[in-house]
Amino acid sequence: EGKSEVASMGTDADRRRILLVGDVEGSLTKLYSQVEAQQKKVGAFDALLAVGAYLPALGEGGKEAAAVLAEYVSGARKAPIDTFFIESKSAAFLQVAPDGKQLCERVSFLGGFGVCEIKGLKIAYLSGSHDPAVYGTAKDGDDGADFVGSAYTARAVKKLIQLAKEQTSPIDILLTAEWPMGIQERLDEAEKPKDPDGQSIDWVKVSSQPIAELCAALEPRYHVFGTGDIFYQRPPFQTKEAGHVCRCIGLGKVTTKGKGRAAFHGLSLSPATSMPETALKQRPANTGPSPFGAVVQPTGDSQGEKRDAAAMEGDDAAEEKDTVFLGKLPPNIDQKRIQAALKHVGKIERIHLAREEGEGSACKGFGWVTFSTPEEAQAACELSELLECGGRKIMISISKPKTRADGTTGGPRKKKREIQIVIEPHSECWFCLVNPKVEKHMIVTATTEVYIATARGPINPYHVQVLPVKHAPCFAACPPELQQAMQAQVMALRKMFLEAGQECLIWERWIPMGMSAANHMQIQVLPIDKSRAADAREALQAAVKQHLAGVTLKRVKSPVDVADNLNDDPTTPYIYFELPGDLTARGRQIERYLYAAPASGSGPRIPLNLGRQVACGLLGCDDKVDWRSCQDSRDGEKKLCVTLRELFKPFQVKGK
Repeated sequence: EGKSEVASMGTDADRRRILLVGDVEGSLTKLYSQVEAQQKKVGAFDALLAVGAYLPALGEGGKEAAAVLAEYVSGARKAPIDTFFIESKSAAFLQVAPDGKQLCERVSFLGGFGVCEIKGLKIAYLSGSHDPAVYGTAKDGDDGADFVGSAYTARAVKKLIQLAKEQTSPIDILLTAEWPMGIQERLDEAEKPKDPDGQSIDWVKVSSQPIAELCAALEPRYHVFGTGDIFYQRPPFQTKEAGHVCRCIGLGKVTTKGKGRAAFHGLSLSPATSMPETALKQRPANTGPSPFGAVVQPTGDSQGEKRDAAAMEGDDAAEEKDTVFLGKLPPNIDQKRIQAALKHVGKIERIHLAREEGEGSACKGFGWVTFSTPEEAQAACELSELLECGGRKIMISISKPKTRADGTTGGPRKKKREIQIVIEPHSECWFCLVNPKVEKHMIVTATTEVYIATARGPINPYHVQVLPVKHAPCFAACPPELQQAMQAQVMALRKMFLEAGQECLIWERWIPMGMSAANHMQIQVLPIDKSRAADAREALQAAVKQHLAGVTLKRVKSPVDVADNLNDDPTTPYIYFELPGDLTARGRQIERYLYAAPASGSGPRIPLNLGRQVACGLLGCDDKVDWRSCQDSRDGEKKLCVTLRELFKPFQVKGK
């Protein structure tokens, strides 16, 4: 069966559903029967793109397949999908139709090489195969040949690169018969392609260096190839000039069986021309460096970043050749994300991130990574300004540590461990569990990372808070693992309240206080009756109009997106809301809104009670805006917590 993936940030109307297939080798009956089965199962595709050898082979073995092909050409049979193919083996076809040809109704040969548009997608293609004895022998003039037999020449590859460079938008898909040589480089062993039968892959037979150079030069969003009879999806890698990621997909033969040799793969993607740049340049967490080496050097003026680096490191200091300096890191970065981004470069010995107050606090924007060799560190520098996190292009350079006042050099102090959170700095914080005076009678449940507590001065009896166990100032500054743990608890609360017939109003307010001990994040979760859900948006708009005059809330997709809207400054005040949205066939939708104070400081101050003002306005209980006016006795708080604890047990999230 074919596989499929969604690779688009566009709307459903923008997306093209493309079915990819590997070597057909004339097995058209099997090809189109499987296509029909796929379309019945998952819906119609816009086009079929075929790589490798599409046409029947010559000789006795190909007579039956040639007879079937003749039926399609005569019109006796019809293809169920618009089909576009390249051809790797038929020398006659390449010589007769170098510019392409319609083979029959709905089936077209793309040609020897070129760039064309198919269903709005920009497709680059190269037919033929690599023959070292032929490649490089053709002249560049008019009397030169693009193909010798079924082998492409350097002239053809050079002309294709020139055609692609003339395009004003990225190549969406590159089609070749062979794999690019070196595709397995800069990958962990588990991520490398493997033969399903456990045999070693004959890279000389299935891949070629010219195809690697072509992929590196064209920087397609997808590179699709056949020949190897192996299904393989490589983790995406960073393109050096364009900035988006490239995904490589190897496909098996139509005539072979087994998951490891799957011939089909489905894509749902928007044309690059219809995508905003931010969506086009999004990078999955498993994005790594290019396997093809420094074929293309990055361009652009990065002197601004170099000056930033100079502030942390010495311009004239001796280099630590095995250590790189990372600049322009977002506040919520953590070591695991650095590890994932750079592990393909080489063996990482140590990662040190400069933090505001120690483990769990916001990153100051810079750090260091030590590799096992200087060569690995230099390879990491090739990714400078190509890796992105939190909307920032990460600057990477060989470390040049400044000399400290004590005579030691800057950068990570290799013999000392990073400072850990201890009781003393936050012993007065109401919400730190290390505080011996914390109100433990209000704790509903706790893991080693997150706890849920009843709200002091609740708006209704089931008003609760989700808080980190360690001292963290706001959700946006939390490491991804902590964010996920907190979201898991929020989702569990949602499920509990939903089964009780209630929706949720959720908010988080972050306003930096002068004392760090006063900065402990709280996510407020308030259940509301379903009859009030439709009015939540209006209540939010009314409160914002009254208390944040002139402000327009920004709609975001996820709480994780908050960090991308804080002006590269973790101290930026913000307030974030999740409220019931429109009622659809799939249930009530969740709408998420954010207001972050502008970097200029010109915006209105966020009221301390804005979240409660929205909630009380929605529920008609303005007398509860001030939590102190509805505070219960200690015994009352304890009884309420016991009740909630029992109610939550079936929804309990297992923590570490």
